[in-house]
Amino acid sequence: MSGRARLRITLAVAAGVAVTVIAVLLGNWQHRRGDAKQARQAEWDAAASAPVAAIASKADAAVVAARLPRRVVVHGQYVPAGTVYVDNRSMQSVAGFQVVTPLRLADGTSVLVNRGWIARDAADPMRMPSVPTPPAPVSVEGLAVERVPRLLELAPAAALPLPGIWPNLEFEDYERVAAVRVARLIVQQTSDSADGLRRAWPPPASGVQKHRGYALQWYGLAALSAGLTLFFGGRALRRSAT
Repeated sequence: MSGRARLRITLAVAAGVAVTVIAVLLGNWQHRRGDAKQARQAEWDAAASAPVAAIASKADAAVVAARLPRRVVVHGQYVPAGTVYVDNRSMQSVAGFQVVTPLRLADGTSVLVNRGWIARDAADPMRMPSVPTPPAPVSVEGLAVERVPRLLELAPAAALPLPGIWPNLEFEDYERVAAVRVARLIVQQTSDSADGLRRAWPPPASGVQKHRGYALQWYGLAALSAGLTLFFGGRALRRSAT
């Protein structure tokens, strides 16, 4: 067998090995993502059965923020002028917003409350929906979490008005625009309010089976690649030896 033929065999085997390795790595990655979601679900389940923590001051918020997630009740007054409508959030395949409004505590601390979901106006997608906000102090029950889940942005937002529609909500951006410090947590409201918002929060374990399925597909591809590489590579090597 010529040197060129041997080189082609070597390259083909190397390509097969590379595909096998990459497929295994991708399968492991999907498996880890599924494990991470299951771990977060376990944390949320534990939080759901834990005593409710009251947040009435900056010190209370700091204690809760250090041990998230946590069931909480927050006492304060909404500041509707600081509302953010977090865009591109769907529910049952319907596009809409998650409505986040700051709740000012008695000591002046602001806690961001994710009050729930509302559908987008199909005729005018960039119109901010009308959401009634209680003018009097309220008590809001919910689950304190790290953040509003972030979605991919193709380009930075040109402006972040308040109140306004934002592609994502980051604490630093909010503090810069609102000129107010906020606690490093988001309260996902679970208590009822007469505001027309829907509060069906997806569990962290949502999509675990999808990751498991993707991992299985990648492992299957790895097995197929390894088998084909061994079969055709071995046959080619045997031919070269004759």
